[in-house]
Amino acid sequence: MAQDFHYTWTWDLASSPEALWPLASDTNRFNRDTGLPRIEFLGIAKGVKHVRFDIPLVNIEWDEEPFEWTYPYRFGILRRYRTGPLMEMRVDCRLERRTPAGTHLVYEVWANARNILGNLAIPLGIGLYSAKRFGDALKLYDRIASHGDLMLGTDPGKQISATGRNRIRALSDRLREQSADDKTLVCLAEYLNQADDLSIQRMRPYALADGWGLPRRTVLETFLRATRAGLLDMYWDLLCPECRGVSEDHHNLADLHGRSHCNTCEIDFSVNFDHNVEVIFRPNPSIRPVDALLEFCVGSPQRQPHILFSLVVPPHEELPIATLLKEGRYRLRSSALEGSQVLSSAPEGPDHMDFHADNLGWSRDILKIGLEPKLRLFNDTDFTQNFQMEHITWSDQAATAADVTALQVFRDLFSSDVLRAGEEISVGSITLMFTDLRNSTKLYREIGDASAYGRVREHFEILEGVVASEGGAIIKTMGDAVMAAFRQPVSALRAVWNIQGELTSRGVPPLLIKVGIHHGPCIVVNMNDRLDYFGSTVNIAARLPNFSGGGEVIFSESIRHDHDVAEFLERNAAPNSVSRFQGELRGFDSPMALWKVRV
Repeated sequence: MAQDFHYTWTWDLASSPEALWPLASDTNRFNRDTGLPRIEFLGIAKGVKHVRFDIPLVNIEWDEEPFEWTYPYRFGILRRYRTGPLMEMRVDCRLERRTPAGTHLVYEVWANARNILGNLAIPLGIGLYSAKRFGDALKLYDRIASHGDLMLGTDPGKQISATGRNRIRALSDRLREQSADDKTLVCLAEYLNQADDLSIQRMRPYALADGWGLPRRTVLETFLRATRAGLLDMYWDLLCPECRGVSEDHHNLADLHGRSHCNTCEIDFSVNFDHNVEVIFRPNPSIRPVDALLEFCVGSPQRQPHILFSLVVPPHEELPIATLLKEGRYRLRSSALEGSQVLSSAPEGPDHMDFHADNLGWSRDILKIGLEPKLRLFNDTDFTQNFQMEHITWSDQAATAADVTALQVFRDLFSSDVLRAGEEISVGSITLMFTDLRNSTKLYREIGDASAYGRVREHFEILEGVVASEGGAIIKTMGDAVMAAFRQPVSALRAVWNIQGELTSRGVPPLLIKVGIHHGPCIVVNMNDRLDYFGSTVNIAARLPNFSGGGEVIFSESIRHDHDVAEFLERNAAPNSVSRFQGELRGFDSPMALWKVRV
């Protein structure tokens, strides 16, 4: 007769629940580290995933319900087996905070055997083998959480061949000769030599920069140079706006489309350069082969780290929970109700709050909530509800397509990597700067064609160098005019200050530039085999230099109201030199509020 089994294991660990959570709840890594075979994803229906173990001669398939979890205290999963010695298995992991520090971790497994083979396999495979492997993995994670080790305990030199190591050294030396950052190259070489397979599937330059203690842009630009040299490969990942999982993975920018589909959420969505296109890197196969499809679990809380909890509440029941929040905005929603409840977390917010899923729907008000709230989730409907709370802001560790394509390094090294002709993809926000030389025609008359041409060329070189140093890129030149793009408004303003300073200090008569800066949404297109921007934001920015008398910056209210811009002007602009005026722009029906400052 088939039997039921229940196991409970406990460990006292030194790290806090929030420090252990990213590792313990990453079940893809945990399953690998505890000796489970890789899996094969077969499909999904109504949120339930059909999966099998990738084992020769043995067929074990199951249906996997969505994970339930509450950051950073609990996660669990239910599997119903279609074939093999088990009928069903349920796992529950709890991370309980110890006093004064540390975590008491409780891991429970319930397993139902299908037959006599299951009666034998469960005590041996789960009761004995898994108990030891689970403990070893969790103790390793405790050490990693205590030291912040990016290598996740892998042995040096285990993952890469001698040929690969020699190639890393040779390419790194070549990149140093090209002024690539030495500290980044040292960290990257060590990482490629030691990091495990799962860590190198999606190398995120901003996350690695934070772990290495290096500037993000420096690491990103070094990764771009390493890609051109053949050390790394670059990929454009399309992320679902709901689950934020990877719906598509492309080696070339030309393969991106303006629409995509998420099989997990079963939704179509619009692609946006700064919202759901992330640039990631992998080692070039000549350095180290990468199996990008290697998986040991099809779902885990760490695949959706922006979701604080995902919990099922049956009809007419309540569920008390506790969680941890950072300051910022969150959205609470439930599966069977339209809309969501927006929350704003802050230290002064209430620590206890009830939420009801009912026919009244969610409040339109933004509710304040504390950083360590105790919540009660009420399902007042006749249907099972899946409650989820998600952080509205996307992770700032994602190097987006908007970030990368606005870098001069990318424009220089990957000028042929563009969208396909006719494709249009939105970018939610970009800062555009247009410049034009004042009285350039007069300059040719006064000092002669050859001298004037040299001064104008020098002006372009100054522009390109300063724009690149501020993390921007020259998009195109039009006669004596330049269009440049930046991710942040203050970067454009700093660039103008430095450009005009350089121009003023070189030669007589001093060159003056007329500048306009605007910030907003637009679309990215392929124009004459280069990435270009189009839309109202571009049209407005292009017209702003017309209001400048030279040596002046004209900027819109979206620039003026930026916090970093306000601080920069307070430190650098002359007293009372920033003035507001109304400007009539050709092609626009009503005057626009604009600002002017002399550089």
